[in-house]
Amino acid sequence: MLAHAAPAGAACDDGNDAGCTYAGLLAGSSRAFNRIVDIDGFANWGNPGSALDYNDVELTGSALVGRRLGIGPVPLRIEADATFGDMRASTNLLDPQGLDETAEAKIRWIVTAGAGSDLTIGRFTVFGRGGLAVADVDNSVTDIDFFRDMPPRFDPDDSFREISTDFGWQVAAGVEAALAGAWALRLDASYMAFGKSTYAVNRGRNNRCGPGGPH
Repeated sequence: MLAHAAPAGAACDDGNDAGCTYAGLLAGSSRAFNRIVDIDGFANWGNPGSALDYNDVELTGSALVGRRLGIGPVPLRIEADATFGDMRASTNLLDPQGLDETAEAKIRWIVTAGAGSDLTIGRFTVFGRGGLAVADVDNSVTDIDFFRDMPPRFDPDDSFREISTDFGWQVAAGVEAALAGAWALRLDASYMAFGKSTYAVNRGRNNRCGPGGPH
């Protein structure tokens, strides 16, 4: 899941008039929300069903293009944007005693396309939209085993990494203020979700995290 907020300068031919095509660059921040659920009880001292939430905030940049439509009495808009950045979050609490398993989720880019509606109040335009989202998602768990008289060792049996293109959905809301000429200032916030995936670790079933397993 991803929450994103950014101010933007957007160019438009006719201010807030219907039939206007606009584009802009955005800069802001994103927060990636992640949850890992231990189905079989490998992590968290061997407790099946335990869940761990982890998130972090990173800087992002976006490019936006859209068009307002004058169809009927309700002002409509269609928009598409691309967001780039090092959007990641990680935790080493899968094994709360050994701290040697690291779960990490990274998103390198997100592309969204959607439609919504406007409400103009003076020189301000409030808008909302919903649509589809596509993201490059990198999920991994890395296990580094530590030994008293040996160097640390990467354990492939308790680790995985998958890079995938995931499809999801987006809802967004924001406000625009007309500036000089054809320019406007935009502030928006969006929420995106990309579902969940299931991965296998400890395929050899030789140990669990926590008491009774390697530390």
